[in-house]
Amino acid sequence: MEYTTRFTDPVLKIVEADVPTFEGALYPLRKKGGWAILFNPTITSPGRINYTQAHELGHYFAHREHAPAGFECGQRDVLGEAGQAALRQQEREADEFASYLLMPLDDFRAQVASAAMSLDLLRHCADRYGVSYTAAALKWIEATERCAAVVVATNGFISWCRRSKAAERARIYYPSGMELPARSVAALGGTAQRNEGTVLPPGVWHSAAVREIAIFADRYEMTISLLVFDHDRMAGDGWQDEEVEDALDRFESSVAPRRIFD
Repeated sequence: MEYTTRFTDPVLKIVEADVPTFEGALYPLRKKGGWAILFNPTITSPGRINYTQAHELGHYFAHREHAPAGFECGQRDVLGEAGQAALRQQEREADEFASYLLMPLDDFRAQVASAAMSLDLLRHCADRYGVSYTAAALKWIEATERCAAVVVATNGFISWCRRSKAAERARIYYPSGMELPARSVAALGGTAQRNEGTVLPPGVWHSAAVREIAIFADRYEMTISLLVFDHDRMAGDGWQDEEVEDALDRFESSVAPRRIFD
């Protein structure tokens, strides 16, 4: 609020609003000539409240001139995958702002360094930056050189995924609407996990072995799977071209073609 006073339309209020249709919102205060950031107090995670507020602040800085009516952001919007193309881009930009505001990349890289991803490492990052496990996992995907992905599913079907640069080079993706693999940790439900996750054999998530760390958000019937792929098959800049083509052929033949968000 103090920082935005340098503008003619500052943020004047940051208040709770128990409205079931959104988790966070940026609303114009027309009579006062400013804006209000609202957050839903029913959010149980302090980290998600922090991220939601930072997300709305991102909308304030980047988008308020193009959206005089403001923004209402729900769970899927805050995670950056809902709506039409222009709105989806704005949501991603607000996510990116929140990510860098709360988790400066140089400091984040210093925390994870070359350590293997684990529940303890995720917990450390979530605690250090005051964010949710999901936000910490997405930041790790951005920072890591490993071949990895975050897959979010609702009611057993994939909503969206984010990939590391190495996974993009390896052309790994999971289509929106695809059913979770039957033998995945996410599909099996509340199975007890080891700190480092569960190593799954080839053929579950991919033709290579993968280590899956699953997070369960029962309130939203949502699962978040952090997948780290076997580097023995994916060293350097990814698979050899022949292996990539072979893997994609097998994967695409097992699911109906669908448009996905990149």
